[in-house]
Amino acid sequence: MLKLENDALLVELKEDGAELTRIFDKNSQKEFLWHGDGEYWARRAPVLFPTVGRLVEDTYFVDGEAFHLGQHGFARDRVFQVVKQSDEAITLRLEYDEESLAIYPFRFALEIAYRLDGGTIHVGYHVENLDDKTMYFSIGAHPAFNVPFVAGETFEDYYLDFGAEEQLDSLTLAGAYLSGEKKAIGKTKKLPLNYELFGNDALIFEGLTKNEVTIRSRKNRHFVKVAFPDFKFVGLWTPKPGTPFLCIEPWFGIADTQGPSVELKDKQAIETLAIGAAFNSEYTITIG
Repeated sequence: MLKLENDALLVELKEDGAELTRIFDKNSQKEFLWHGDGEYWARRAPVLFPTVGRLVEDTYFVDGEAFHLGQHGFARDRVFQVVKQSDEAITLRLEYDEESLAIYPFRFALEIAYRLDGGTIHVGYHVENLDDKTMYFSIGAHPAFNVPFVAGETFEDYYLDFGAEEQLDSLTLAGAYLSGEKKAIGKTKKLPLNYELFGNDALIFEGLTKNEVTIRSRKNRHFVKVAFPDFKFVGLWTPKPGTPFLCIEPWFGIADTQGPSVELKDKQAIETLAIGAAFNSEYTITIG
């Protein structure tokens, strides 16, 4: 297990999937990251790459040739290598190999960087195109946070603060795929949490103006804020009633829409990377 620490936070992660496994707040003496109980969901904060969401029949095409990937891609199940580490920062790297080329025919390098700054964790994504052709990909985050924060409280004691009044229209799913329709939730800055919100799986918002979501309680002062300035989508998810966590998922990319499998370059919201180019983005998790 890898560890980062400063005066405010103790953070743990692992080479498998470059995944966060613990966020402990020293001030409140509380654990804020979901602990991965398989009764609800065995993961904690997987990295989604080179796809986000599910492909139709787990299939996509590159120049007419069919390739197959499971939901959210393969990076979360691969072992990254630590390339740089200090007490408060670490960078992990994954490169293409023969196994990856069989399911994703692009030569790539993916680096995930974590850096502590007070009570904030900076999570950086760096993708390099090492191939001799244009590369297409999606990337996203999937951290799960304990809700409630405090024993004796309930999921319904909490609400989401979007930092500004937002028109919340969720893209809707038909099974694992986008339906092509939206569900209007309303124009608001604060959205009370209840399990009925997630009766049709995740809420998916595109193009928020503030691009931040904070989990807050009406009964205590603690909070978790996820800010994602450049990301195109954010998913909010909890799997079933009674689940004691909520995921806040910034994404560059999204699940397929219902219909036939498509060329990867034609997939909705796909990122394009020229030969020799690099993609960089960052989101933050702040504990208070």
